[in-house]
Amino acid sequence: MTETEIRDRLRQAIKGSPQTILGEVRSVDKQNRTCDIDNDGVTIYGVRLQPVTGGGTGIVIYPKTGAQALCIQVEESGDYMLLYAAENESVELKIGERSLTADQNGFVFNGGTVGSVKADKMTEWMMKVYTDLQTLQALLLSSPVAGNGANLAIVFTPQTPSPQLADFADDKLKH
Repeated sequence: MTETEIRDRLRQAIKGSPQTILGEVRSVDKQNRTCDIDNDGVTIYGVRLQPVTGGGTGIVIYPKTGAQALCIQVEESGDYMLLYAAENESVELKIGERSLTADQNGFVFNGGTVGSVKADKMTEWMMKVYTDLQTLQALLLSSPVAGNGANLAIVFTPQTPSPQLADFADDKLKH
């Protein structure tokens, strides 16, 4: 029996109100934003992970293979949509040109093309640079010229203020 025949038979068997199916996730297709659900030995293929197909935006929750999942029939079609999975592998959110992917490894903003700065580490490094500049200024002011004992005629006035974490941390982004 082909997949199409199975779908047609399922559709005929469950005509009427939308049906729900509780089963186990067998596979996930991220490219097509679908998964396959095993329902007591019968596989429901191409279960949508979003209610509307063909969209590259919105929120998509990718279930973990082997997780228990609940899906519902889309209107009176033979298509199903995932409502809930007991365990998830990742979540994608895309609004316009902005995106966020979250999984067990962390969060990736905008496909990883724009990274986040570890502001505390950056401020720590910049404080060392600032201290070095202050030391350089003191050395230039107190270093005599070889031979005549006069100070160097170099005036070094750093314009760099002491770095503060608040100057670099984005309070709208927490990590």
